[in-house]
Amino acid sequence: MAKIENKTREQVTALMAKFIKESFKAMASNSKELNVKLNNWCSGFGRNSKWSYTEIRFGGDSYIFKDKEIDDLSFVRMWENAIAISKVRGKVTYDTYGDGYWTPKTYRFKRVEIFAKPCKEFVSLVKLIEKYARITISETDVFDVRVCGKRSSWSDSGRYDYLCYEPKTCQAIIDYIRKSRTSKDTLTIEVAPYSSHGDDMDYKCAQYHESEWYGFRGARLNVKVTTPNGKIKAKNYWALRSYGTDLNEL
Repeated sequence: MAKIENKTREQVTALMAKFIKESFKAMASNSKELNVKLNNWCSGFGRNSKWSYTEIRFGGDSYIFKDKEIDDLSFVRMWENAIAISKVRGKVTYDTYGDGYWTPKTYRFKRVEIFAKPCKEFVSLVKLIEKYARITISETDVFDVRVCGKRSSWSDSGRYDYLCYEPKTCQAIIDYIRKSRTSKDTLTIEVAPYSSHGDDMDYKCAQYHESEWYGFRGARLNVKVTTPNGKIKAKNYWALRSYGTDLNEL
């Protein structure tokens, strides 16, 4: 890994865009999380701690900034600009903490993802939903990801899977809507979060022994068809890991 200094933020953003393009060309399909890191190194401890330099890693190289600290929000903005420059489908995800009033608002970078084109069945499903339910779902709305937890705390683990790359599931939803709905009925679509702590016995054992437990979370597509008088004619949901049954909550 080469350590590179004396690059401006604009120059590194341009290199980020190049890295995105190269990563996209190497993709066959589906989505990909890019291996990128932000490190702010300090000297001293406690109250004596002082920022020393910022290190940004991607594409096998490390870029050093000693003039001014690059915080998580600035890092997010750099990747957002790089995605725009590259013209590749992509998304930067981050968490926010604090309300900006009682406590300072802070940002925590999570990941950068790039996406191949969605399957044709997903495109057809989106058009069907837009026509009859009057809402639009995006490529990343319905997803699933594994989680790893300890007691009541947990975090995402592994890659994200998306409905837009599942042609069989998309076609099943299309067929269900066409079979259930007539021209007089109302179609209601909702994207709803869901989660599961996995096997219940394993989860209880992990809580007792304070060991790790594994589950998953995501967002599912709820489909409901009602008659003109408000009677529910058909109701079901699709998730990446299950179909039509209730899930245990975390």
